[in-house]
Amino acid sequence: MRSLLIAATVFASLPALAQPAKTPFTAGENLSPEKAVRHVTGQELGETMKKGMIPGAFYSQIMLSKHDGYQIINTIRDKDGQAEIHADWNDNLFVQEGEASFVTGGSAVDAKTTAPGEQRGTAIKGGTTMTMKPGDYLFVPTGTPTQMKVATGRRIRFIAFKTHK
Repeated sequence: MRSLLIAATVFASLPALAQPAKTPFTAGENLSPEKAVRHVTGQELGETMKKGMIPGAFYSQIMLSKHDGYQIINTIRDKDGQAEIHADWNDNLFVQEGEASFVTGGSAVDAKTTAPGEQRGTAIKGGTTMTMKPGDYLFVPTGTPTQMKVATGRRIRFIAFKTHK
């Protein structure tokens, strides 16, 4: 009987053990067929992203539109990001609220491929740093190392309009 109880306990815990590790961000989608008018309020977007800012998350984002040639993503971040290099996507960033430093150019330190067409590193060496504030726009062409840095206690919310090269 004791062996049966142990086996049942182990079997019951297998689904929990099989769960993937939590990602360092929360991503959601608010996609629908783009054949009709669709309205998502700023309040709804903000509330959804704030719910995604769980302890330990680097950022929370919502994919608003996704096609072969472009993607539109709304993101909120309160921690530094990794250095990134995108081989296939240009980034068009529009800051909505908050503030962050954005490092571009130079080279990504310890860059490793993390997904097809994407490398991530620990920092950028020799880049140019600029401060991004509400209303600012930044274009980052493919192949350019970038890293967003958010000061302690600060937060930034931005729209990324990604275009395929």
